[in-house]
Amino acid sequence: MFRKPLLPGIVWTMLIVLLTLIPGNYIPRVSTFLDWLGPDKLVHFFLFGIYAFLLLEGFSRHQAPFIHKNPVFISFSIGMVFAIFTEVAQRYVIYGRNGNPYDFMADMLGWVIGFMVWRTYQRNDKKKLST
Repeated sequence: MFRKPLLPGIVWTMLIVLLTLIPGNYIPRVSTFLDWLGPDKLVHFFLFGIYAFLLLEGFSRHQAPFIHKNPVFISFSIGMVFAIFTEVAQRYVIYGRNGNPYDFMADMLGWVIGFMVWRTYQRNDKKKLST
């Protein structure tokens, strides 16, 4: 069932899907590990960092007990499956795109960074409530 806390994550998911569908001739090419921190990888960090934060925040505020108690497991699982899906779609479905393992690694590193920001946000929020 649709819940308000999940709306930002759903909207961000649609943005990532839209960006995934952009034809390859509009995207700069990065194909080696030495080019790992090129503009393409920074976009992956940014998109999946925000994605992780929004999913974690939405799931932690969800009313269903299992979802509310397990936001990290659920959002990591969804993030990983979604990252794999976008890379497979880029490799085999989207003309001119080339999904690769480095993009997946950038997605997951972005997720970890988003998790760390969310965790810091949660700790600061709890400190404010206890004072």
